[in-house]
Amino acid sequence: MSRFSPTDHLRHAPDASGRMRDSLFWQSVMPDRKLGFQAYLYLTNEGKAGFNIVVWGEEKRPIVLELVNGEIPADMDLDALSFKGLELRKTGFGEAAQVSYRSDKVEMDFTFTPAHPPHSYLDNPDGLPSWFAMNRYEQTGRIDGEIRAGDLTIPLNGMAHRDHSWGNRNWGVPQHWKWFCAYTPDGSRMINGWIWIARGEWGCAGYVVRDGVLTPIATIAQKGTYRDDMSQDTLRAEIVDTEGGTCLLEMQRFGLVKLPTKDKFGTLIQEAACTATIDGLTAAGQYETHWQQSYLDHLVESGATR
Repeated sequence: MSRFSPTDHLRHAPDASGRMRDSLFWQSVMPDRKLGFQAYLYLTNEGKAGFNIVVWGEEKRPIVLELVNGEIPADMDLDALSFKGLELRKTGFGEAAQVSYRSDKVEMDFTFTPAHPPHSYLDNPDGLPSWFAMNRYEQTGRIDGEIRAGDLTIPLNGMAHRDHSWGNRNWGVPQHWKWFCAYTPDGSRMINGWIWIARGEWGCAGYVVRDGVLTPIATIAQKGTYRDDMSQDTLRAEIVDTEGGTCLLEMQRFGLVKLPTKDKFGTLIQEAACTATIDGLTAAGQYETHWQQSYLDHLVESGATR
């Protein structure tokens, strides 16, 4: 049974609380150029919206960092969205989404073509916590396009990932999470995983795609290593899927960008662009961590980062 309605690729109406938040995300990691790319859009039913484009590499400062905030009319939907230079078309589950952006500093055009049907975290044994979203889909595929910033042109041609989440997110509930995606250059192996800790309990979600067949994840045994500022360095994830299959993902960071949310909890999201292996096959991917800044500060100040 599908977890999605035919209109779930569009903007969602308020829930019983009278509120709603949609977020859309696209990314690609290019290990041959030692670059990571992501674009992220959120919007609420009240019209508040924000958008970012980030390209980062091995240096401390991002190569491209474009941050846009504003409002979107209530009657503007996601398959025909125009927002301060951002244009979004064809967001359907099987469609090749078209995304473009124009500003004085950055121009971007790309098409994202999905490689498999969308996956809902509701289909994982641990489900989807209500503090995170009402529903969410994750989908790996291919990106084709480019970003231009000044004299710099960055091709976007390779494997990529996207997600769309809807519902009101309570950033203060999770104590920590790890989210990651990884893929081989030919797309024969694709992984999405999420490990969360909240209210003293933990769970996981995601999928493994082997030669075009998607299987939900049942468990993830993981070990991360960190640098002196508690930013993520490596990840080893031993994955068991719901069919009993196993998969080993290993990730090594080559670039990091920190994205503070500026909420009242001091939430810090850190994105690592990584080289990787999936069952020994060469891969690439992105490894995200969620922390509350006060906890990280305590670890660093007390010397408990190792």
